[in-house]
Amino acid sequence: MTEILTYRAAVQSDWPAIEALLLAARLPLDGAREHLEHFLVGEVDGAVQSAGGFERYGPAALLRSVVVAQRLQGQGAGKHLLDALRDKARAAGVETLYLLTTTAAGFFEKYGFQRIERETAPQSLQASREFQGVCPASATLMAAPLGRSQLPVAVLGAGPVGLAAAAQLLARGFTPLVLEAGAGVGANLESYRHVRLFSPWRYNIDKAARKLLETHGWNTPDLEELPTAGEIIDFYLKPLAQLPELAPHIHTGQRAVQVARAGFDKVKSRGREAAAFTVRTVGAQGEQDYQVQAVIDATGTWSQPNPLGSNGLPALGEAAAAGRIDYGMPDVLGAARASFAGRRVLVVGAGHSAVGSLLALAQLAEEAPGTQIVWAVRGKQLDRVFGGGEADGLPARGQLGLRLRTLMTSGQLELHTGFRIQSVRLQGDALQVAGNGTAGELRGIEGIDRIIAATGARPDLQLTRELRVRHDPWLESTDALAPLIDPNEHSCGTVRPHGHRELAHPEPGYYAVGAKSYGRAPNFLMATGYEQVRSVVAALAGDFAAADDVQLELPETGVCNTRQAYAAEAAADSGCCGGPAPAGSVGCCALDVKEKARGASGCAASGCSV
Repeated sequence: MTEILTYRAAVQSDWPAIEALLLAARLPLDGAREHLEHFLVGEVDGAVQSAGGFERYGPAALLRSVVVAQRLQGQGAGKHLLDALRDKARAAGVETLYLLTTTAAGFFEKYGFQRIERETAPQSLQASREFQGVCPASATLMAAPLGRSQLPVAVLGAGPVGLAAAAQLLARGFTPLVLEAGAGVGANLESYRHVRLFSPWRYNIDKAARKLLETHGWNTPDLEELPTAGEIIDFYLKPLAQLPELAPHIHTGQRAVQVARAGFDKVKSRGREAAAFTVRTVGAQGEQDYQVQAVIDATGTWSQPNPLGSNGLPALGEAAAAGRIDYGMPDVLGAARASFAGRRVLVVGAGHSAVGSLLALAQLAEEAPGTQIVWAVRGKQLDRVFGGGEADGLPARGQLGLRLRTLMTSGQLELHTGFRIQSVRLQGDALQVAGNGTAGELRGIEGIDRIIAATGARPDLQLTRELRVRHDPWLESTDALAPLIDPNEHSCGTVRPHGHRELAHPEPGYYAVGAKSYGRAPNFLMATGYEQVRSVVAALAGDFAAADDVQLELPETGVCNTRQAYAAEAAADSGCCGGPAPAGSVGCCALDVKEKARGASGCAASGCSV
């Protein structure tokens, strides 16, 4: 079986291993170590088994020291290393890649290099050590152009949607350049790997990624089972990222901090669309710029949580109390158990993340006496939190709401509705949370030991400050997408099909996808992101027939907007949107998703949302 090589930038401590490989292959050492910043190494189980790099001379570069351990030769490792080095050279702005070889001209010819006369090489290359005597005069000079048309497409983020984009790019003949801030793929999911998703496997696997995996013998999981976030990483994302077609193109530990047009600031127009993009990253090796032909931004929103303050700003004192606040979904029953057991815990938020934490705390309270649960929400209507109950198209999501209702009626939960947080202060050994009611009256919650802020998240808009982008002014989503996803009108399952046209910005070639495209709207599902990137990549390939043929199959919520499934009987009695409830529906205006996509009016359009 072919061993999986993972690639990364070389560091000085790799030199002994690189040197040993070069000596074993009888390749020259002179000058190699001085250019180690442009080297990559391939590892198997942490051991360096391949290496290669280039010497940069302006727009030209000299490929050298490309070597694979003998036991891996003949398994495609050389080609994959060459692909990764080409990516690195393109990203560095290299236009032409040269090499000198005495024995491997046939190998490089198979991968686009052509033999040329030594005298035609740029003068800067001819002054290099290899030209000046390290390689014999009989060595063959070869060259391969790396023009912009061959630049990679940057994919920012190696989560489910980012890796789906990479798989779609490979299927269309593009070279993906996946830049991930975390130490591994699925870094955001890793932070809540203990959480079981309410969507089954069939909604969580991209078609192009699945096809790629199955060519390598991947066993598809039971499509009706509900995976945890950790299982998504372990059984889907990691195997996908380790495939030889994809592994050389994934660069972890590279946080994208800015995207711009190469040579153009935001103001300059003439010639702008013909320029490549520059993606600047920060990693262990410092800052680095990558040149790419397009950018698919799948950075998500999870790492930018919303603060506690009801006005969108951090509550007064929130920063000072940060050591007692957990944002997102802490592992209440596992790694973070000691922080919550026997404590008075406040959960803030009205989404599924909040519900999950509340139910985990309820279980903890049964096991750890003294654990108290307090829940604060800004609104007074909790119908949306309960979901569709037994009628929900995602049964696990419906069961979540049913369990929450049971918890509320049990008396184990101290509930504060209409509570708008203004400040968090330390009072003795506990926190005092102060706010206002819906009528402006002062309210407070005393004696809190720890807070879980399940308040949603927002996109990082600083990343594209030098691009011409257009966002919805309140959702901060891609502007044209906002009417289709507005959470005041839509749940996860009622979002209309959308693709590259709705995701496009005034900056051609830049697309925000996945949760990032939704901005602050919380109703995103992975299946939506997979169809987004399929459409975007088809558009980049010029296949607009496929790009415009958007097929979005999502589970129905079983209810209309905020109306509860539990009120189905009352809705049937009182009529729906001025008339009788649709035959077979379980709640007011519960239209089939495909009917909504064809323009059928739902509750919001008819004015009967609650």
